[in-house]
Formats: sequence, structure tokens, C-alpha cells
Amino acid sequence: MKIMIISDIHGYSKNLKEVLDIYTNNNFDMMICLGDLLTPGYDYEEVKTLLNNFSRKYDFTCMMGNNDKYIDGLDFPLCEGYISLTIDGHRMFFTHGNRYNINNKSFMDREGDILIQGHTHSRWMYKEYTKYYLNPGSISLPRDDCDGSFIIYENNVFYLYDIDNNLESTLEVLK
Repeated sequence: MKIMIISDIHGYSKNLKEVLDIYTNNNFDMMICLGDLLTPGYDYEEVKTLLNNFSRKYDFTCMMGNNDKYIDGLDFPLCEGYISLTIDGHRMFFTHGNRYNINNKSFMDREGDILIQGHTHSRWMYKEYTKYYLNPGSISLPRDDCDGSFIIYENNVFYLYDIDNNLESTLEVLK
């Protein structure tokens, strides 16, 4: 399975268009967005239109971020809290990160569990003991030394890319 993971769009359409273009021109199975879709005053309506059109054509799951509580006009649901998916035999937890995160992870009770969160606008991928922790950063408002970033998962490996689709790092997960 090939998955693109993005987070923290915050109403900026430019970088969203970039990742949607990468997605549509490659052979992905699904996209997961970790929330914080919109910030009023930016490209609010354009981002809603882009995401609604995308969700009608592709497998798209979206978490509710701390800035998403009052959004209307979306054609797809926003998942609260966290979701757990088993992908290629790995149990992965996806969350925005404001409530469930590396400091509140009691639900991760098995060796090999993977937590993928957004919210911080900083990217990371690491293994600690028998568990994995990832954050794609923000595609629009990064708080580290890049212009935006996202993660791709494929064949037991996570790949961290910058917004220009340059590979920055990898993390292999063991079965």
C-alpha cells in the first residue's frame, strides 16, 4: 500500500496544489491528512474546493485539527481523536496531535506500534525502543528549516519529502 500523509495546510492553496499534483501523478492508494485544514482569511474557499474535489476522486481520510472545529462546507468527514489502521501488518495511529501525541500515547500498547501526528509543524521520524513516531511537519507553515514537507509510506518504509519532492530521510519499520 502506498500512502501520502500531510498535515497543517492552514488555508494555503499553493503547497496543497503541489502535494495534490504529486499524488495524482503517482500511483497512491490513499491520502491521510492530519488536520488543520483552514485558517480564515487565507485561501479558505480555494482550499475547501481543492479538498472537496480531491475527496470525490480518491481515498481520503482527514483528522480534525484544533483549528477545524467550525469548518462547514466539506464533502468529507473530519475524524476526531485518533484512528487506528492496520497497514501491511503494522498498527498505525493517525492523529492531529493536539490531544493524542508523543506525550499522550497510552493507547500504543503493542511492540511495533506507529504514531503519526501533526500539529507541531515540525517534521520527525524516529524509533524509540520498539515503537515508531512520525510527524510530516506542515505543508504550508513549517517551523523548521524547510518550505513544507510530507511523508509517503510504501512497503514498510516511511519517506520524508520536502515540498519540492526531494527525499530528506527514510525510516524502515520492522514486522
